[in-house]
Amino acid sequence: MLIARLALILAIGLALFTAREAAAQDREAFLAGTTVNCPGCDLSLANLKRRDLTGADLSGANLTGATFHRATLRQANLSGADLTNANLNKTILVQANFSGATLTSAMLFEADASGADFSNANLARTLMGSIRLIRAKLDGAILSNADLGDAAFTDASLVGAVLDNTNLYRANFIRADLGGADLTKAYMGESVLRAANLAGATVRDTYLYAANLSDADLTDADFTLAVLTSANLAGATRTGAVFDEAIMPDNRPNAPARPPLPPPVPTP
Repeated sequence: MLIARLALILAIGLALFTAREAAAQDREAFLAGTTVNCPGCDLSLANLKRRDLTGADLSGANLTGATFHRATLRQANLSGADLTNANLNKTILVQANFSGATLTSAMLFEADASGADFSNANLARTLMGSIRLIRAKLDGAILSNADLGDAAFTDASLVGAVLDNTNLYRANFIRADLGGADLTKAYMGESVLRAANLAGATVRDTYLYAANLSDADLTDADFTLAVLTSANLAGATRTGAVFDEAIMPDNRPNAPARPPLPPPVPTP
């Protein structure tokens, strides 16, 4: 019995050693440019500037603080990867998979992430000014306190996404799906939400000065305390939408909804 246990321990130890050696070899091969695949590798602080990583498999990799400036990651798999504080400025991320990835405080300025999948990714505090997210998938993504000024979300899906306290100045959401999204206290001045879906969205205390919400679906959305001065609501569906104490397009405050008064008590 003792011999069998010792043999098992040795076998496990050998397997772990072999796995570590293989991982180290994969990492060195990736950094040397002989392969584009390194799933689960520790590539923290790696300099991958201008690398062509088209179709690369970096799923689950540790890429904290890595530099991808102007790199190409078209159709790459970074699902579950940790890209905290990574530099992805001006990268090509078209149709890349970032589902479940962590990108907190990362930089994606002027990146092209059209068709990319960021579903359930954590993008809190990211700097993503002028990013292209056309037809991208961000369902359930966290974008709290992110900078997305001038971002393009045309035809993108952000169902249930969290964008509270996010800068969305002049962002383009034409035909985007924001159903059930949280836009509390977001800054959306001059943003374009034409024909967008905001059904059930939370837009409380949100700044929407001169925003274009024409033909948008605002069904059951909550705009309590929102600023809609000079906003365009032409053709928007407002069924069940709440505008309590919001500043309306005519710059007048909207009175909060009050329950109907009870019928008078008949005099005996």
